[in-house]
Amino acid sequence: LFRSVVFDRLDVAFSESRELEANALRALFKCYLDLLSLNSISPKIFLRTDIWDSVVEGGFREASHITRSLTIEWSNSSLLNLIVRRMLSNNTVVKYLNVDRNEVLADVTRQRAAFDSIVPDKIDVGRNPLTFEWILGRAQDGKKTFAPREVIHLLTEAQDIQVEMLVRGEPEPLGAELFTRQAFREALMPVSNTRLEQTIYAEYPELKSLIAALKAEKAEQTLEKLTEIWKVAPEEATKNAERLVEVGVFEARGTKAEPRYWVPFLYRPALHLVQGAAG
Repeated sequence: LFRSVVFDRLDVAFSESRELEANALRALFKCYLDLLSLNSISPKIFLRTDIWDSVVEGGFREASHITRSLTIEWSNSSLLNLIVRRMLSNNTVVKYLNVDRNEVLADVTRQRAAFDSIVPDKIDVGRNPLTFEWILGRAQDGKKTFAPREVIHLLTEAQDIQVEMLVRGEPEPLGAELFTRQAFREALMPVSNTRLEQTIYAEYPELKSLIAALKAEKAEQTLEKLTEIWKVAPEEATKNAERLVEVGVFEARGTKAEPRYWVPFLYRPALHLVQGAAG
């Protein structure tokens, strides 16, 4: 007889202190290593890579004893597969597309064709990415990683907005498409707000004032401008900016001598950022 016991959100108990959280997680891994000698208990720990990095940052000798690990990474094709699986779990959508669910899920080319058939070719016209790549770009943080949570949230919001538009009697999507460009554009704000408030501010409360100070500023900043915005010395501004790079709110660009910091599309709506670079 096998039973599973799951403990979730242990990090919340130590959210008031990053140092305390790291120490608690080190203790958790020490307990994990002690339990490995027991035959009747098989412990597993699921941890985001950025949290693991914070654990080992201050030194953690026991890390070398953890030999069984698996890093879950989401590629473009795996995210496409996730989206299409959710689409085809709805029998009405399967009937609308007139496809065989198993055949589509067995072929990545068919998965892309199924997705492309119900969305506009592009959200932003001109020399801009196709809709699927546009979605990934809007769900990506400064470390160029994206989680299924934001991708699914964006699609769910677009769906709800599209339904509301149809109820109001607004123009229907073109041809066989189920979404309009406007639905995707309007979906960005709630996704951005949720990511900023429920993830970044919740997990890094000490950074809230720094991030909030960027509201209505340009999407790309220089160190000189950040010094002015935060009203701190250049050395402290550099330290602050590097911390925002670590959590993915900034993407470091430019050179070491003249660094520039670019805010990903994921956070721009919530911060009401202006397109372009600070002078």
